[in-house]
Amino acid sequence: MIRFLTLFSLIGCNEYSLEDAIGEAPTGDTAAFDGDQSLQPIRLDVYAESATDLGLLNQSFFVDAQQTEDMNLNLKAPITIRGALQGFQTFPTADIEVPGASSPVSGQLRSFVPNSLMSYAVRTDAAGEFSFQAIPADNYTLAWIPNADVNLPFEIEEGVPLLEDTVLQKTLSYTESQAVFGRIKDHDGLGIPDLHVQIFDTASGLGNSSRLTNEMGAFNTRLYPGDYTLHIRGSDENALPTIEKQLQVVEDATEEVQAEIQLGILDTIKADGRVMSANGAALGDVLVRFTATQLEDHPSLSFSTQSTTGSNGRYSIPLLAGTYSVAFIPSHDGAFSPVQLEKVLLNSNVTELDTIQLPTRPVVNGRLLDAFGMAAEGAVVRAQEKGFNGAVFETFTGELGVFSLAVSEGPIDWTFVPAHPSQGAITFSESRSSALDGEEFQLKEGQLVSGCIQHADGNVVFAPIEVRKRNDLLYASTFTDEHGCFSVRVDLSDSD
Repeated sequence: MIRFLTLFSLIGCNEYSLEDAIGEAPTGDTAAFDGDQSLQPIRLDVYAESATDLGLLNQSFFVDAQQTEDMNLNLKAPITIRGALQGFQTFPTADIEVPGASSPVSGQLRSFVPNSLMSYAVRTDAAGEFSFQAIPADNYTLAWIPNADVNLPFEIEEGVPLLEDTVLQKTLSYTESQAVFGRIKDHDGLGIPDLHVQIFDTASGLGNSSRLTNEMGAFNTRLYPGDYTLHIRGSDENALPTIEKQLQVVEDATEEVQAEIQLGILDTIKADGRVMSANGAALGDVLVRFTATQLEDHPSLSFSTQSTTGSNGRYSIPLLAGTYSVAFIPSHDGAFSPVQLEKVLLNSNVTELDTIQLPTRPVVNGRLLDAFGMAAEGAVVRAQEKGFNGAVFETFTGELGVFSLAVSEGPIDWTFVPAHPSQGAITFSESRSSALDGEEFQLKEGQLVSGCIQHADGNVVFAPIEVRKRNDLLYASTFTDEHGCFSVRVDLSDSD
């Protein structure tokens, strides 16, 4: 892998331009940021594409958490990145030479600034060429990924500066890479066909194009020297757990890298059952999800599969023997709440589960107060499931700050969004429905985050803005007004 590392500094004034603000916090200050929450940088995501037709692109800024008022954020005009992806390929011709001449490579280029909105993906054309627009920044990660039918390695570059119109000419090397051959077999030593195999660079987490094993269970590819993780997966039909296997490719290897993987016993059983409402009616279209906590013949592996109930409320899902957690998830806009079962044992003797009755969704009645103890009228009350499918339920508070909202059973992430920053900060809480029902909840005072968004020809009006922590945790969301300005209060204490 080729890696370029670039360090960045945070800005220290209230006027920000993109070349100053893009990037990550300086690595030397990591301890200070972890130890003192007031020093944590705040990330502002500006969704400029949603607000204008001027060709602006979405952009991210990192700002000092102690200087968040009256900011001037200046969007940069896009630059054009174009180029070609090439490489020598061993086509079966009579006059083949190694290394031979380069030819166009079909594939894709992923380019992104880590922890930001600046992310772009483009595919090469028949000539291996590509072109796209991007926001100028010093620390792009570039992932050059050939298609699965191309016998060339993928390559990752980090800390790449793209500050002006740029031509990128990338050649993937056949001779500098190593052949990798793998075969995936069952407990009888027979190859397993049609399994998805994808290889990820362990350091960056980026991977190549997924490929299928052939009728003998084999796959082959090429990789640069480095550390990798193989992901092997099947389909819901064959109940194959997700397999991860570490793989190291060393410099100057004299033979191809071998990855022989024995999966063991893969005999499946059918898990059958029925889902009904609290009044005994069969419930169709309920998602039933099985997640293995312990597989009998594969104790170190994870596995999850799902299906939906038919009109008679029944389901039948092929599974490997083991212990599972089972989630029964109805439509999020229906009248019934999901249910989770733990430690469900399934083996050849136990395949029929007890009938599940889904309860009616509980209704939470509460009252929201502003940061000063007065009724918070017109606030958004948002409840999101912490498990299941993460369904979201919303309502507004009335004149007296009162709200009523049907939610799911189980842990809920609550978000209270005031109608105006003067009422307080967007405030978060975690609570089950039963704990919040009949209670008053008060907004925190928080910290004001305000400013205006401009570009070369004027203001960016009615643009969605998200205020986040560096690790993507959402503090608040708002919009710029007709003057391109925004104002929102955030609670920085809820950032762990």
